[in-house]
Amino acid sequence: MTGRLTVRASPGGECQWIASEGAAGQLQGCRVTASMRQQEGMRQNPPKKTSALPAGAVLRKTPSCFLPCRHLLGTTLSANRMLMDDAREAMRSESVNRRKNMQPVRVPQISPISLISLLYALSLFIFYRQGFISGATFVNVAAVVLCVVILFYGLFRLGLNRHFDEPSLTLPQLVASLLIMLVVAYLERATQIALVPFILIAFSFGIFRLSTVSLILLAIGCLTAYLGIIFIRGHGEGYSYGFRADLVQWFVLVLTLPGMILVGKQIQNLRQLLRATRYQLEHYEEKSVRDELTGLYNRRQIQAELEQAKLQADTLSVPFCICLIDIDRFKEINDNNGHLTGDTILKEFARVARDSIRDTDMLGRYGGDEFMQILPDTDLKGAVMHAERLRVYAHFLDLQKILERKHISLSIGVAQYRRGEKITDLIARADSALYQAKQRGRNRVEWVEIG
Repeated sequence: MTGRLTVRASPGGECQWIASEGAAGQLQGCRVTASMRQQEGMRQNPPKKTSALPAGAVLRKTPSCFLPCRHLLGTTLSANRMLMDDAREAMRSESVNRRKNMQPVRVPQISPISLISLLYALSLFIFYRQGFISGATFVNVAAVVLCVVILFYGLFRLGLNRHFDEPSLTLPQLVASLLIMLVVAYLERATQIALVPFILIAFSFGIFRLSTVSLILLAIGCLTAYLGIIFIRGHGEGYSYGFRADLVQWFVLVLTLPGMILVGKQIQNLRQLLRATRYQLEHYEEKSVRDELTGLYNRRQIQAELEQAKLQADTLSVPFCICLIDIDRFKEINDNNGHLTGDTILKEFARVARDSIRDTDMLGRYGGDEFMQILPDTDLKGAVMHAERLRVYAHFLDLQKILERKHISLSIGVAQYRRGEKITDLIARADSALYQAKQRGRNRVEWVEIG
C-alpha cells in the first residue's frame, strides 16, 4: 500500500501539505499560513504529535522540516537560498558541537629521555651503595637530574614548548642528559662503566626525532668530549693501564654509535615507507568504494552497507529505511543537452545531497541517474520527511547556466525494513514506491507502508 505527500497552492500565496489515503496514520499534513516575510528570521516549533489523520486532512502548523516551493510562493531566489542555508546550518549543528567537545590531543609531558636521566640517577645510587662514589656526588647529581626533569616538565605543562621550532624539545633534552653523564664520568671514574650503554640508549630515542645532520653533529660532540675527558684524566694520572682501558672503551663507542645511528635511520625509513604504503592502501580502498563521478558510495558499497544495516536491525530491533532517488527526465536532459551537462547535474546533485543528509545517513549512486539513501535508526515517517527535504533541496539547485529549464526534480520511493525480509525484497518495495511517484506526475515522494 502506498501513500503520498502533495503540495497545493492557494490564491492567497499559501502552501498546503496534504496527506492522502495511504498516508493516514503515517504522516501529519501541514499548512503554511504565515507569509514569506513573516517566516524570515523565525524558528517554528515542530508540530505536536496527533492521532492518525483521515485522507485530505490539513493541520494548521508551520513545519520546520520543509521549505515551501519557490514557484508556489513567488519569492525571490535569494530569500529561498537564505532559508535553505538556515536549515542546513541547523542540520550541521550537532556534528559541529561534537567536534567542539572533542578533547585535544595531549603531548607527553615527561619524555623518554627524561626517564633515561632518572634511570641514570638510579644507577648512581647503586654505585653509591656499593661504595664506588661518594654520597655527596650522588645527591648532587640526583638534584641536578631532578631539576632538569622539572624544567622540561614545566615547559610542556605550560605549553611553552610550542614556541620552539621542535615542540618535542628532543635535542635540548638529549644534550642535557649527555652533559650530565659526561660530567659525572669525569668526576667519578668508576661510573664510566655505565656511560657507554646510557649514551647508546639516549641516542636510540633521538634517532626517530632528530635529523641525520643533528645526530652526526651531536655524536661528534659527544665523542670529542668523552675523548677529552680521557686525555685530561690520563695527563693527570699518567698514561697507564687505566688510560688504555678508557681509550679502548672510547673506540668501542666510536664503532657502535655510528652503526646504531645508521640502523636507526634505516628503521625510520622503513617506518616512513610503511606509513606511505598504508596511506596509499587507504586511498585506493577509499576509491574502490566511491563512485568516480559523484564521489558518493558506489553500488557495491551501498549493498554492503545495506547488509550491515539489516544485521543491526535484526540484532538490536531498530528500524531503518531506504530511499530510492531518481532524477526526473534525466534521459531527456542527456539527449537534449549532452552527456557533459548530465555529468555536471549528477555532480551538483551529489554535492547538495551530501550537505543535506545527516552524518549517520549513507548515500550512494545506485546506477545511472538513480541514487539510494540508507537512513539507520529511522522509521517510515522520519524517512519520508528526510526524503521530502532532499527533494526540495534538489529543486532549489540553480542550474540555469547549463540547463534551459533551470531546475531539476526528484522522484523518491521510500520503504522501511521488515524484520527478517531479504534486502532484495526491501529494494523491490522501494522501487515500487518510486514507480508510483513516476506514474503520479513525478517530483514527489511515495512510500510503502510496513503492514
